[in-house]
Amino acid sequence: MVGAAVAVVGDVGRPGRALSTELLLARFRWIGPLSAEEAELVLSLGEQPRTHAPGSTICPHEDGSPHPRLMVSGWACRPRILADGRRQMLGLLIPGDMMGDQADRRPLALNPVIALTPVRTIGTARLVAAKYDQPDRYPTLTRALQQFERTEEGGLLDHVVRLGCQNALQRMAHLLLELHRRLDAIGFVHDGAFPMPLTQDTLGEFLGLSLVHVNRIVAKLRRTKLATMRAGLVTIHDFERLALLGDQIDPTRIAAA
Repeated sequence: MVGAAVAVVGDVGRPGRALSTELLLARFRWIGPLSAEEAELVLSLGEQPRTHAPGSTICPHEDGSPHPRLMVSGWACRPRILADGRRQMLGLLIPGDMMGDQADRRPLALNPVIALTPVRTIGTARLVAAKYDQPDRYPTLTRALQQFERTEEGGLLDHVVRLGCQNALQRMAHLLLELHRRLDAIGFVHDGAFPMPLTQDTLGEFLGLSLVHVNRIVAKLRRTKLATMRAGLVTIHDFERLALLGDQIDPTRIAAA
């Protein structure tokens, strides 16, 4: 539900143990049913979350090690920062996403993660150890972690296409549908609405657009009754038209099927 989702995103004072493990369980169960032993392993991760201020580096740690962590709340990004201070965002991280090295040294996993809002994370080293040391004992967890990696790399490819082939309106439509899909997987969507606590400056930086251009696109989406973006909440009004515009799949057709 959106109300619950906004609370999870914004309320950094709430106790985090149940939130963190339930969020991760929801993502894993999206892949397939967990055994009792797998669920117990996930629940054992319910440490008190670590809080990260906006603009701070979440990963790697101060010692340079990109230890695996789970986003419990808040939003972050993976940037590549140039020598002159400019940065290109490679992707957005939302609650339920994982970061850091899972012992395979993938370049994307080793890339820094920067908090865009107040963020909370917990460590997931035990999950990574289970994936590599006992994959037959934890088959759904192993499959889910592999799926997370493929999804993340697929999202990077989509972002390259978005920036290279689409105009400004198409980029925004494509992004909104991607976020709808990802947030729906963790129960953060209700009646086409979902939280998106990003400023228009941040959206422009991510999509390669000026602030003025983003403002015009947001106004056009509202004027054409495709989507409304207001006060950190996005509401999609016409999935079919937005999907056609963004060259994406209409999620309402999938649900109907």
